Amino acid sequence: MNTKQIVDLSHPLIPGKTSRKFNIQQVGAETVAPVQRLADQWYIMHNIEMVNHIGTHVEMPYHLRRDGADLLEFPVERTLGPARVLDIGSPPPGTAVGLDDLKQAARRAGGVQPGEVVLVRTGWSDRFDTPEYLKSPWFRAEGLSWLVDQGMVMLGVESGGVEELSSTTHESHYALFDRGVPLIENLANMQALGDRKQVICVCTPLAIGGLEAFPIRVLAILDPWTLGSPSWFRTRLVKRPVPPHGGSQAGG
Repeated sequence: MNTKQIVDLSHPLIPGKTSRKFNIQQVGAETVAPVQRLADQWYIMHNIEMVNHIGTHVEMPYHLRRDGADLLEFPVERTLGPARVLDIGSPPPGTAVGLDDLKQAARRAGGVQPGEVVLVRTGWSDRFDTPEYLKSPWFRAEGLSWLVDQGMVMLGVESGGVEELSSTTHESHYALFDRGVPLIENLANMQALGDRKQVICVCTPLAIGGLEAFPIRVLAILDPWTLGSPSWFRTRLVKRPVPPHGGSQAGG
């Protein structure tokens, strides 16, 4: 595959350059695994200390619903497939993106089809990790419910959330999570998609039981029909068995 066909929609995580906790500690591999390492041999592993809602990350329904799916339970087949790109333009700080805004953007993009991820472009990713980013546009619950009604399986936004900053009811989150739809926050590089209205999106999180969110690398594959069939990605999914919690892991 030509690398020009792939756009990384994720912000990098660099220790010391994030506003939220993200620390890495280098250790010798022999302190973790039963391996041998010479004194001057470069054979390393790392301990990581971080908050899980950091950078470009996905939030599962378990974030606000005790009975919601976590990272392990969410169907992995919904994390790879067609994505519809909705362009809202360049809304001013604190703008509420409503039902009509999403309907018009969806109409311009050819409509949201069942089974699609929806990526919403607002042009706010260049303000990421700045004080102004807190004033990014937010989304009314009514509009998000309409997207779910169209068959959307996951939503990605160029902001740190979908709620008005002062919200205490979190209705916009519930509009997604009550119906099993995850949310990707802090998308980046959306401008690199150009005027494309549909891409293939890869947004598969780690399968971690008991966690409601984790950083994710979101990739957009452009013009997938040039690879042969537009349904090239629809392969049969073979799921690996889930190991018992706390199982040992040998090797380095």
